[in-house]
Amino acid sequence: MNPNEELKRFISFCGSYCKKCPWFTGELRNIFQEAAFAFEEYGLERRLEGKVDINEFKKGFEILKELGICSGCKQEIKETPEEDRCKIRQCACKRGYNTCAECPEFPCEMLKSHPGVVKFKCIENLQEIKEKGLKGWLEKQWRFK
Repeated sequence: MNPNEELKRFISFCGSYCKKCPWFTGELRNIFQEAAFAFEEYGLERRLEGKVDINEFKKGFEILKELGICSGCKQEIKETPEEDRCKIRQCACKRGYNTCAECPEFPCEMLKSHPGVVKFKCIENLQEIKEKGLKGWLEKQWRFK
């Protein structure tokens, strides 16, 4: 896929790269499916007796193991930005940016304080894209999959 197509589809506004995200790849759902299997298969219920509500615990696993695979930030854009659950995406769409790096306020407080942005090193990704260019940054991502 070419870099411009990747930017349009798989690099989120905040700088997360879908193809490395555990929600997008399904890795997170697989982890919960394996954990739910292990809980049942190895009788781990006994370890939690009296410590947690076992039925609620099992319900939690059932929900988590059925998590959908994320279609990607840019696939979820709403017709009306105000209806969007993601404030970062709302902001970028209103301003017409492909990523937050295009904004003169980058990196803003909204980005710096968002837990997902911090965890996935999104600000660093966007800074690197600005420095190396999109093609150079993508080559690095593809090299270290």
